[in-house]
Amino acid sequence: MKLSVASDKLSRIKIGDWEASLTTCTLIQGGTEVKVTPRSMDVLHYLAEQAGAVVAHEELLNRFWQGSFPSDHAVHKAIAELRSALGDDAHNPTYIRTIPKRGYSLIAEVVMTAPVQGPQVISEKIPALEVTQISPLKLRFSALLDKRIMAGGAAAAIFLAVLMWPAQQVASNKDEVVRLAVLPFVDLEPSADNKFVTDGLRESLVHGLSKLSHLEVLSPGRGLDGPEDNRSAERAIERAQTLNADHVLQGSVQSAEGRLRVTVQLIRTSDGLHQYSDQFDFPIQDLFGVQDQIVSNVVSALSVHLDEEERSQMLDWGTTNALAYEKFLRGEFYYNQFSPEDFQRAIDYHLAAIELDPEFLNAYHGAATAANNLAVYSSDARIEELSLLIADIHREVSRIAPESQVLRSLNEIRLRMGGNNQIQQEMQMREQILTGHPPEFAVAHYALFLIGARLYDEASRLLDATGEVGPFEISPDEVWSYRNNIQPPRVMLLSAKGQLQERPYHIGFLGTVATSYALTGDFGQAETYLNRQREVDTDGILAHFSEAVIGFLSGNISLGNEAYQDIMSREGDFGFNKGALSFMLGDVETGISLWRNLTAIQKRRLFNVTHAAEKYFPDSVLEDPRYQALLEEVGLGKSWQRQLMEGIMATESVTGVGLSEKSRQAYESNTFLSRNNLWTPEQWTELSSRKLAILQD
Repeated sequence: MKLSVASDKLSRIKIGDWEASLTTCTLIQGGTEVKVTPRSMDVLHYLAEQAGAVVAHEELLNRFWQGSFPSDHAVHKAIAELRSALGDDAHNPTYIRTIPKRGYSLIAEVVMTAPVQGPQVISEKIPALEVTQISPLKLRFSALLDKRIMAGGAAAAIFLAVLMWPAQQVASNKDEVVRLAVLPFVDLEPSADNKFVTDGLRESLVHGLSKLSHLEVLSPGRGLDGPEDNRSAERAIERAQTLNADHVLQGSVQSAEGRLRVTVQLIRTSDGLHQYSDQFDFPIQDLFGVQDQIVSNVVSALSVHLDEEERSQMLDWGTTNALAYEKFLRGEFYYNQFSPEDFQRAIDYHLAAIELDPEFLNAYHGAATAANNLAVYSSDARIEELSLLIADIHREVSRIAPESQVLRSLNEIRLRMGGNNQIQQEMQMREQILTGHPPEFAVAHYALFLIGARLYDEASRLLDATGEVGPFEISPDEVWSYRNNIQPPRVMLLSAKGQLQERPYHIGFLGTVATSYALTGDFGQAETYLNRQREVDTDGILAHFSEAVIGFLSGNISLGNEAYQDIMSREGDFGFNKGALSFMLGDVETGISLWRNLTAIQKRRLFNVTHAAEKYFPDSVLEDPRYQALLEEVGLGKSWQRQLMEGIMATESVTGVGLSEKSRQAYESNTFLSRNNLWTPEQWTELSSRKLAILQD
């Protein structure tokens, strides 16, 4: 291991073929650039500083997760993110090696470098793996739940994933090696043709498994015992024990009516535990095309099942299928990038995991959560399609696990997709909180409701009480995202830019930075971020809103001018945006007309975005009785705000969060709190002066 330090003040590290930027949390290899979260980059930096040494889970947990959930799972998730970003394989590692029961070691060559001068160039995003999108999603989901899916088709998809793994071997310490005996396959209907299959499969498996660095493969001959003796698990274990093997792999082949059935089984010799089994059926004429796929499938699965730590993580996520687990982790990785394209990738990977394990609850939840978030940035037609997918998922989970927390979360997601069920949602979440043991998603989403009702101070304190959702918790809500909604403009700008360091293609934060720059008068930067948002906004809904806000703040858009006509005449699902622009310009009647005619699906934007759009409205609009009446009509007015105030008072004994002084005064006087009760008077004065100057110009 070579380690050289070029400077005490570091901004970049060379790790193998990758260059890691500590300041931008970016990994660069050639033309490929991958973002990781700051915490994961901190872990990578620390491992690089300790290159070649073993760093314990507890050491990483204590160093980087103080105040968070005290669980090794947080460390596992960071390591999984780094491996996905680096394209590394936990079982044949080039970068990060797991040392069982001890920790992790960075095994690639590390060179510390001094800060790089000059501007950084952000290269085009290149995904780690392209997933074919199948439309419509409802058909895709129905197909994957069809019990008649052929094993060969599933194996083909698996084979593609296996091909991504590094093929080279990495030396391993002797005490890390697992000994596996691969016994001769049993021919259940002896024939010359089947003998070729049994011998060929076994040889191929031995060859494939020998590539796993932590595995010593034993291939005993048939000896005096016939292969039929391997049918008994007890006999197989006895043979493995004579070889001092930790595990034994046995299999059988059977032919019938022009088809072959291959069965494989992994058994732990110490206690006879059946760790893994799989069965493949395929036409005899497809033997040569399917054999390599079977081998790839088995090798991939065994690489997890032979690793106690990796298998423990897999079970924590809720599956016993190693290949489903691998697909699920990829789905989680893409979900956390928060762009429409990556949400679609996340859906595809989670559906692929379900196809491999139809009872994988977390994969169902992952697909539904990604679909729910994608819907926020989608057209009506796309939302309808995603709603059908979520309905299918809900129906299947209702059948599999009617009492699970996953189903409770899916119920909330379905209500959100409807767009106008906020009263029912509030009542359900309040009841969950009052139990004293609410799921994290209920507390976090209640905070989102408070934000939409302009109770920012209470929302902030409730988010503080919620804390960080653990990596193995079920939650469709992102506390880090909600916090950004409650900040004053200048603080919001810094916060959103910080989030873009973690998620550079986050469609919402790109818009937040663009409009926040415009609010500060920096329209050059605003246009730069708007253009980036346009690149990732598939349906253009958020980019259209950002464009309207920037045009209003710059003075380029005024009632009736050419720029106004252009943005108001564009076709698409832009009703909310056009209504918001009308209110910004003081045209109350047009704004009311547009918002009244929103579809049920589009009304979801009223609850998600109105509170944020209002900071651009003139005070005369916010105080206009016609606007107040509209809010009451669509369920966002004083009655809704008072319901949430009562919810805060009812749950205070559980959450420790009560009404602020401003909110309590508004409740007691039966008045509507229209301003952010977290901002200072000076912050409101600055914003009001800015809006007034724009309208006067």
